[in-house]
Amino acid sequence: MAKRVQISDDNGVTWFTLPGSKAEISYEGADIKDTIFGQDYQSGQTGLIGWMVTANGVYKGFAGYVAKLLKSGTSTPFSVEAMSLVSGKTYKITNATKNVWNRSVTTNVFDNAVLVNASNILEINWLFGQVTFTPSYTPTTPITVTGAYFPMTQIGKAQSFDLTQTMAAIENTDFGIAQGNNGFRTYEVGLRTVQLGLKGVFATANDFRTLLTTRAELIVEINPDGVGKSVARGFFKAMVTGSSGDVGALEEETLNFTLAVPDQANVLLPFRWLHDATTTLSVAIQKALTAWAGTALVDVNYLHDGTTGVKGDAVVVDVSLSGGLENMNDFAVKFQGCNAPVVHP
Repeated sequence: MAKRVQISDDNGVTWFTLPGSKAEISYEGADIKDTIFGQDYQSGQTGLIGWMVTANGVYKGFAGYVAKLLKSGTSTPFSVEAMSLVSGKTYKITNATKNVWNRSVTTNVFDNAVLVNASNILEINWLFGQVTFTPSYTPTTPITVTGAYFPMTQIGKAQSFDLTQTMAAIENTDFGIAQGNNGFRTYEVGLRTVQLGLKGVFATANDFRTLLTTRAELIVEINPDGVGKSVARGFFKAMVTGSSGDVGALEEETLNFTLAVPDQANVLLPFRWLHDATTTLSVAIQKALTAWAGTALVDVNYLHDGTTGVKGDAVVVDVSLSGGLENMNDFAVKFQGCNAPVVHP
């Protein structure tokens, strides 16, 4: 059988195969020097061992040119907009064109025309226009909302993008752990980093330099399929912009954003993905994105012939996405192994 890399978030009960075309597994031991007097050659001893699995994951079914890259425009007020149940106690604004909310404007939620006390709201999802009530609050419905939204407009002249989603895994190996697992490193979840880089044709109307000099915060949307089945949004600020070009050729422009995390208690996630029930994005990629954004480890299978290989616990340390006019939308996934891998099956 063909090679497979799989992910599981239920302790190996259910496995999902990444939609990739290349993968590798690597092991690296620490080189501890133990050269002593009288020796003419440097000597080393194998110390703690770490392992990593890397693979790609293609967003099949959509050519790269359909991707949409959008940025927030001018804040626009809305009043008494209807909301629909998502699940549990989470509701979303029914009019999807108004689902990117301005967190700087007072947002009031009403239950059966009565203003809901802020203490009964667990979270306002500004990026996707959703409200989640606390477990102790029982809505009577209908739910409505008043506030302001950002119309989203396409970022002009972009031809390719790189969405970097990485995590700095924190090593937590100690003597007891290392002695119990034959000297393998262990890790836990650390800080996440999100950056977005765009390249395209220069256009004066873009005025990207103003985005940089004004330090303006904006919401940026990455929509790989172009129809909103799987969408990422976050609060960003411009960090780098510039242009270059050869004589007789079009001027090329670059723009790099970095995540700007708001200092606001009810902004639980400054960046998130939302997947429609009809999305065709691989479940394996969805699991990797969820694991990267969360705190739980996953299990990873590296099967060199499709059925046999090794498996182990891992931290998802990278699930970056790149795309372009003539490229498929392609995720780069990295699993930092935690503890000693075992033979599978």
